[in-house]
Amino acid sequence: MDIDDRSHALSRRRLLALGGGALVSTGLSGCGGPQTAGTRRRDGVPDVKMKIPDPAMSLPSGNVQFRLMDSDDTKAPFWEAFFEAYQAKHPNIECTYDGLPWNRIEEIAPLGIRNGTAHDVFQLPPSIPTTQAVAEGWIAPVDDIIPDFAAWKDSFPDGTFVEGVQVFDGKLYSVPLASDRRYYAALHYNTQLMADAGYDPQERRLTWDEYRDAAKKITKNGHGRTYGLVLEIGQPPRLTAIVRYLAASAGLGLVDDIDPTTGEYIYDRDEVANAIELLVALQRDGSVLPGSANLTAPESWPRVARGNAGMVHAGPWVTVQWNTQEPDFDFGVAEVPMDGSDPKPLGYPKTGTDNVVVFSKSKVKAVAGDVLAFVTSLPGQTAWGKIVGVGNPPIIEAANQAIEESLTPQAKMCQKLADTMVAAPSFLVGNPDIALVNRELKPLSPDFGEIIQAALVGETRDIKGALRDLKDRAMRNRDQAIAAAKSKGAQVSLDDWVFANWDPTKDYRPEDYKAR
Repeated sequence: MDIDDRSHALSRRRLLALGGGALVSTGLSGCGGPQTAGTRRRDGVPDVKMKIPDPAMSLPSGNVQFRLMDSDDTKAPFWEAFFEAYQAKHPNIECTYDGLPWNRIEEIAPLGIRNGTAHDVFQLPPSIPTTQAVAEGWIAPVDDIIPDFAAWKDSFPDGTFVEGVQVFDGKLYSVPLASDRRYYAALHYNTQLMADAGYDPQERRLTWDEYRDAAKKITKNGHGRTYGLVLEIGQPPRLTAIVRYLAASAGLGLVDDIDPTTGEYIYDRDEVANAIELLVALQRDGSVLPGSANLTAPESWPRVARGNAGMVHAGPWVTVQWNTQEPDFDFGVAEVPMDGSDPKPLGYPKTGTDNVVVFSKSKVKAVAGDVLAFVTSLPGQTAWGKIVGVGNPPIIEAANQAIEESLTPQAKMCQKLADTMVAAPSFLVGNPDIALVNRELKPLSPDFGEIIQAALVGETRDIKGALRDLKDRAMRNRDQAIAAAKSKGAQVSLDDWVFANWDPTKDYRPEDYKAR
């Protein structure tokens, strides 16, 4: 079954407690001490038992339904295990988990919001900024639904919660479940095919020229059955990640498509254009798997495991999937190929990832608060780390030791790549009023990912021209947003995007904000 097919299968399943079965402890009632349940494991995934504590708040006593939707990936096994344990503890709460690819979330979340039928807890699609969801009243703050909120909030690493990112007007609306210290565009490759092409990325980081040459040779050796790589052309946000990583490998320091030393957007920089040209050259060489333009990311990754392609750029969640679902597949994980002798490390936000929100019209907000409180507690995060692995490392630092045990060589490489990353400066930490500017920003069309996509499918020939136009539009858009925000009381200027003391090779520390 395709990973994408599996996601749809999971989305149709209702994860009901298996009373008295071998997978859930027998003789357990809905009251008393902590409840324990086993897991319905996929092959190779750790069997982790969770103890659900008594709730610290009043939960519904009648039969209710709680629904959660996220982007699946390596998170699905955790939710399977958790909901089995949770329903064993609370038999009156029917839990439904929908693990879906992002393109489906893009369809379902806005429709559910409009119809008032959205999931109780869900991930916002990229097309809906948190600031918009808050302004429109689509999501609810969690301050009053998570027990002992102040102590709970203090358990997160310093710098996690930022006004304008998850916090708006002092209220917390978005809860991160994992750390974003992850190398999003690692080169995942078939070890044998790469060796047959004459390269070993574990020994030495590939250059752009070697990367292109390896793709050509894998394609040639494949005789029409195997191609050099598969690109996630069907999902522009994935393309932007690859281009950003390649541009950094060519020496460009960037944060959120901005060069913090100048405050300007980086779209017109040579490193960006050259990175896109590299991908176009791979396409022109015939090294890209035919049909890539019609593939989503979850549909792309299995093509390497099946031998249809030799390489794919993907995050550590793919490492975990292949380790568990393809135990006999010999693959490697490496840094993105570099251009030149001064590659820059990638920055990561300390604000976390895998953020979920609570639907403002949910009728079971108390259940949502109880669920989020456990999943972000030390026991919950430890279970998360053991099951989900390096694909989505815990946001609670003390839980990260749980994933140090029995890591595969590929997972260890993912950790090694993550260790090369540095904490990036946050414009919002520098001036929280930037949140007011972000609310005024208009969607750009075509945006960065769409321009990369258009170049790859041959709809854009003048890449540099399209990128210069994008930068001009982005700068005007920000100027207009600043003016609009200032008219509403924001104290903000273009200087708030400038961090003259930024060194892209080092962590940006709290004291650096004061010295900028």
